[in-house]
Amino acid sequence: MADEVRVSWPLGPGVKVIKAGPAGLYALDKPGGVRSQPKEGGKDPGALLTCSYSLKDEAYHIPPDKGGGKVWLLHRLDAGTSGVILVADQERTAEEVQQAFAKHRVKKRYVAMVFGKPKESSALWRDKIQVTKERGVARGRAGQGQSAEARMSLRQSGTGPFGTLSLLELEPKTGRTHQLRIQCAQRGLPIVGDRTYGDFQKNRMFAEKNGGADLFLHSESIEFTIFGNSFKALVLEQ
Repeated sequence: MADEVRVSWPLGPGVKVIKAGPAGLYALDKPGGVRSQPKEGGKDPGALLTCSYSLKDEAYHIPPDKGGGKVWLLHRLDAGTSGVILVADQERTAEEVQQAFAKHRVKKRYVAMVFGKPKESSALWRDKIQVTKERGVARGRAGQGQSAEARMSLRQSGTGPFGTLSLLELEPKTGRTHQLRIQCAQRGLPIVGDRTYGDFQKNRMFAEKNGGADLFLHSESIEFTIFGNSFKALVLEQ
């Protein structure tokens, strides 16, 4: 990993700025368990930044003693997902990157450890996912709703006390809520540590053996072009 970039923002627990791009673009390394944003806006000590967040602006408002201004959140990761996430402190840059996401011009690569092994070493997964909210919590279901597409490649697999474990490389072409977690579970490949769509019995066994079972889903890299410049940020899973 490149040397950490220094900023004056009030970063959340374990959050690091790993790369600065053109026109106020930044890539952050988000640990698992840190929320991309406060659920209801306002402040959250467990969020990406610990200052006030506006749901209307989709931006953090930096206090004057930390430099002032806004930091726009350009996309989101589930709280349990670790890895690369993008922000910007210039509105024009934020709009440009959000357009790139909307037009599917951003290449994202994730790594997931799953129970089981896929039937093929590579495949294009296509599904329909419907997202509903229950008591303010989003939950997706496969079978109907918006289209969801991702490219899967098998990196490695092996057999252990919980049966077969596999490491998958996943490149989502769309960005539906909980998409990769649902698509893995739909194929009998639940992500280790997934407490919503996973295999609860195997999660419990894994946690007892290893002293815990966090969600094993990691945003490894993001790559795209902005203002004519190529930008790529990479955080390898440790």
